[in-house]
Amino acid sequence: MGRVGLRLFIGLLGSLAAMASASAADVTSVFNYTSTVSSDTNGALDLTAELNYDSTLTNAPIMVLMHGYSTPTGYSAVRTQAQRLRDEGFFVISVSLRGRDGSDGVRDSGGVEIYDIYDAVEAVKKTYASHTDTASVSITGVSGGGGNVMSALTKFPDYFRVGASYFGMSDYGYDSTNGWYNNGANSGGKRTTELDRDIGNPNTGGSAVLDRYMARASNLASKNNPYTEIHLFVNANEPICPVVNDTSYKNNAVAAASYAGEFDNITVHIGEAGTYYDFDGDGVNDSNEQQYWPHGAPTADQQASSESWYVQRLLNGEIAQPVLNSSDDLYVAGFVKTTPFEFWLGDGQNAAGDLTYSLSSTSKTFHLEVLSSDLSVASSLKVDTEDMEGKEIQVLLDGELVDTFTGGDVYQYAGLVDGSTVTFSVVPEPGTCALLAAGAAAFGMWRIRRRR
Repeated sequence: MGRVGLRLFIGLLGSLAAMASASAADVTSVFNYTSTVSSDTNGALDLTAELNYDSTLTNAPIMVLMHGYSTPTGYSAVRTQAQRLRDEGFFVISVSLRGRDGSDGVRDSGGVEIYDIYDAVEAVKKTYASHTDTASVSITGVSGGGGNVMSALTKFPDYFRVGASYFGMSDYGYDSTNGWYNNGANSGGKRTTELDRDIGNPNTGGSAVLDRYMARASNLASKNNPYTEIHLFVNANEPICPVVNDTSYKNNAVAAASYAGEFDNITVHIGEAGTYYDFDGDGVNDSNEQQYWPHGAPTADQQASSESWYVQRLLNGEIAQPVLNSSDDLYVAGFVKTTPFEFWLGDGQNAAGDLTYSLSSTSKTFHLEVLSSDLSVASSLKVDTEDMEGKEIQVLLDGELVDTFTGGDVYQYAGLVDGSTVTFSVVPEPGTCALLAAGAAAFGMWRIRRRR
């Protein structure tokens, strides 16, 4: 071998080594975790997700990627999309909802299975703390996964920095005209058969079935989230999950706004073929700038044409972590979990209500109005009292003392019923008027119907 040949051979070896190193950095693996809210005869549900990440990166922002509705598998259907996100710098968690890819449990079409998303992320944070930015979590998904995105944004309103839904459903069938059951679910397939099994037939099932659809109507709960940067991508002619799913999500939030612009965090992108946005400012209609997203797994260009609205700012840390308002009212679609409290109605997928709250380090107050047909539905409230640590706390139900405890841990209360108010109040030092003020606040909370 001559000198030139030797150099070429050494160069080839170097190239192969570099390729092997790059390949070794890209990890695709199955991740097993357990549910914290559901169990079967073997204990907590065993669940799965697929991870796609670059093992050489540290502090990578987390991106949850949700699969479509009818597929019997989950993460394999979105792997290409996940690996594109990985290559952009994300630690990607492709959650496989119940009954898919070996996950325990039974699918429930956007009910308690949405909690699996949160459980997956929290488990990944503990296992891969050195690889992830645990304070930066975002979520995206297509079709049924887009519906999961909209649900997760309302059930976990202060959890995600960015939420991006591609042609998802925000109402599985509660509205008899615009709900998905009667408006799109049968387009391209018989999805109503799955809805009948998972939830029931809203046209014939009566009030109990409608309650279950109400507990999945994220467009009714969209007022919960004025924090996350939300992008809803859908074509004007979308047949399976029509554009009304996206417009009603934003319109209902805006209708509940307490000030102009409160829900400017929500952007609805209505796509049309031949419409472009010049992201790079070069005056050329590039293929990855066309604002057009036909139903299905996005191509690289279609993915880039939507992600260009937020990805770079997210990677740069320019999109802030949501912080829950200290007082507000929330539409509880089955359940809602925030940093300072968590509230469930019924089994988490059969009831809805309006929860008005006010939080401070001396008093935390919650008022419930049940919106579904069963006004006697049970509830469960968990309140983090870390900011009351070491202090004696009185629990007042409609002004009557029902319990006392020492603050500092999570306190669980199951006595909140329709029309009632519970207050967790720090017992004042002798000689102060704080107790009287807390009692007045408890009786006055029922009048609060709007933010601040």
